[in-house]
Amino acid sequence: MENSLFTCQYCGKDTSEIEYDYLSGTDHLSCALEKEQKQRYVKMEYGPGDAVIDRPPYKNPIEKCVICGEATQYRFNDHIDLRYNYVEGAGQLCSKCYHFDTISVTKDENPIPLDSHRQLFTVSEYMVLSTPNDQELGAKVRQLYWESKK
Repeated sequence: MENSLFTCQYCGKDTSEIEYDYLSGTDHLSCALEKEQKQRYVKMEYGPGDAVIDRPPYKNPIEKCVICGEATQYRFNDHIDLRYNYVEGAGQLCSKCYHFDTISVTKDENPIPLDSHRQLFTVSEYMVLSTPNDQELGAKVRQLYWESKK
């Protein structure tokens, strides 16, 4: 195959050796996402007589930690492959909650120890919706937990 087919249209670099997870077609995923974000931000609407119509500013709020609620260094639209302390299936954590094995969840600031690795597993929505009895659902979740430990 000819390498000219595997060239990012945004930066012009060769993409033939890049894993497909990091590509959007034959373009770098980061280049495509950056271009998309710029287009959303720069896009303006024009009204009668070419007057610029005010529109709400491009919203990209700061991501908050899913455990403690503190603001993190990342924005909502930042790609998860470019973040630290992100747990798939759970969300963004601040560095304090991600790295420390205790968290304060009481008003008197008494820390409650947590698993230092914060291993998580997910339960499918189908399992939750197809199990009407909470006790049965709890048993299924417990079974999934022990299967994940094997």
